[in-house]
Amino acid sequence: MEFTELADYHLPSGRVTEWTPSTEGDGECWAVDNRPLTYVHEHHVVRGLTCETLEIAESSWLGGVFEVHERYDERVLARTLRSWMLRHEALRTTVAAGVDTTGAVSMTRLTNAGCVLDMRPRVAGPIDASKIHDHLTGLFDSRISALRWPHCLVASITEVEGALPPDGFVLVFAADHSVMDAYSMLLSINEIQLLYAYELRGAEHQLPQIGSHIDFSVTDRLAGGCLTTDHVAVRAWDRFLDVGTGAFPAFPLPVEAVGAPHVTDCDIADRPQAGTSSWLLSNETAAVVNAHCRRLGFTLQSAVLAALATTTRELTGMNTLRFTMPVHTRHESQYAESVGWYVGIIPVEIDVACAQSFADCMSAAAAAIAERKDLSRYPYPRVAELLENRAVARFVVSYLDVRFVPGAHDWVRWRAHTLRSAAYSGDEVYLWISRTPEGLNISARYPATDVASTNVATFISGLGNQLAELTQEPRFHASTPAPFSLTYSEDKFPA
Repeated sequence: MEFTELADYHLPSGRVTEWTPSTEGDGECWAVDNRPLTYVHEHHVVRGLTCETLEIAESSWLGGVFEVHERYDERVLARTLRSWMLRHEALRTTVAAGVDTTGAVSMTRLTNAGCVLDMRPRVAGPIDASKIHDHLTGLFDSRISALRWPHCLVASITEVEGALPPDGFVLVFAADHSVMDAYSMLLSINEIQLLYAYELRGAEHQLPQIGSHIDFSVTDRLAGGCLTTDHVAVRAWDRFLDVGTGAFPAFPLPVEAVGAPHVTDCDIADRPQAGTSSWLLSNETAAVVNAHCRRLGFTLQSAVLAALATTTRELTGMNTLRFTMPVHTRHESQYAESVGWYVGIIPVEIDVACAQSFADCMSAAAAAIAERKDLSRYPYPRVAELLENRAVARFVVSYLDVRFVPGAHDWVRWRAHTLRSAAYSGDEVYLWISRTPEGLNISARYPATDVASTNVATFISGLGNQLAELTQEPRFHASTPAPFSLTYSEDKFPA
């Protein structure tokens, strides 16, 4: 399972049908919903309104693509997609938002009970493989937004010849980030497969009862509403950001071209990012490294984060690695398989200055996460409001163990792939590290500059080398290299 843009997935030529949720223009099925937005959803909408006012096109969507090895039936697929959206209230809610003449933003949540929800197919015609990526990306980019419903669109590719079983087809879906997170993408692939088999041939799907993200929003607002400038979470973030004089930490190596203009929050029109995906460890080698970690009382996550810190130390001489980390907020069992945006962020600082071995580095990494993990319960947009800080995260590291997500062991057979929309930033670097049934994967996005491409590749290569050495248990106890006396210089890394 890899997480990339749609262009990195091989799509076949075929008959493309676009599936759009519809309520047949029945305004009465949309009711004002007094449940609030989460703080991050609210921030997402406000940012969208700001960029729209400045006439800057922006789309932030997540999705998935996979094969369905069943006979294609248009009516069955319509029922399947309707059942999927009825199951997840987040896909049936929207926000009526606007900005008045004073600049004040008003927001009203509207929710559809689903009584007249329908899935409307539109045949876009046979599309050649050379053009199908542009067609689907254009569809999702132009029509998916936090500011208008539907927030989720689906496309099917049928009449495909070649590797698929007879009458099999490909399905692609995309949803605005306000209603879907990374875990939701993975859950949705399996759910749609199961619901389709049920609608087609009565195969029992045994999907559990789930809670609604809109109910979770109430919990989120309560958590944020209790914050003050004296709260432990606010003080922790204040100390973290104060190191950078209010700015989030940056990627350890240069990524911006010398003399590049500063990029503001919505100055994104011509600053697309590049991306890459690769495998750090096979499933077998990941299991070996994990076994060594377990014997020392740690997890593979601790080893990965420690390796990030030691790679930084070897390349730059810096003893402390600082980054922002997404952490799930699915703390109640009812939200475990619910589609929505259940993600908070935490500030992470891993100090390996006193580490005498890699085991010591793992201890530092585990302690850094344990110390800050509970901060994810407190929504960062509210923290930022209290700190009067509008800085944007620049170096983000995500770690997920997705081996036990429902359907995970079928992902290879389904050719399942998670997707993200194009990103626009001159200084952000995101690393998504996932332990899957196939092994340990790393996906990255970064500024589309030569310096960023070179330095991110160098960093990922160093990380891979560090992890590969850990297949030998003595490496956990070997002395770590002495820290450099100088940080990187322009003659060592491009700037």
